Amino acid sequence: MFTRCFLPHCPCESTSPQNSVIIDVEPSAAVNARDAQVETLVYRCLWDTQHSPCGMFIEGTSRDLLSHLRERHGVMHTADAELECRWSSCSMDKRLKMNSIARHIGKHLDIQFRCSRCGLTARDDVVRDHIRRNPACADAAVHLVPGSGARRIVSA
Repeated sequence: MFTRCFLPHCPCESTSPQNSVIIDVEPSAAVNARDAQVETLVYRCLWDTQHSPCGMFIEGTSRDLLSHLRERHGVMHTADAELECRWSSCSMDKRLKMNSIARHIGKHLDIQFRCSRCGLTARDDVVRDHIRRNPACADAAVHLVPGSGARRIVSA
């Protein structure tokens, strides 16, 4: 069962399932959901800068994670800069290079990728390297395995 847009007198033709929940998403994710031919998955940002996790929902790609960290949390993008992970559940006590923070956050989000040929499941770069090095998997595709906290945007 679907319902119309929740805004009174809204001219849009948006519909969504009755059990849907309104969430605060990064604007780029909302645009991607509206224009996409495939589903848009988002994850709750738990970056904690003032003793309270962010809470905004963001897409899980490296580009989107880094963009969100820069625009919402003031994290700068110099490749050799080091920073501590401020994810609310992170127990890591060492600083990370900026070029590995998105991969590290992907672990918090439980995002993995799978080889379509043999089923190997790992980080994106590991699966791509596996496909490149293994002739039996040379024609395989890399498939996203969403983390358990993923939410699908059904209407933007």
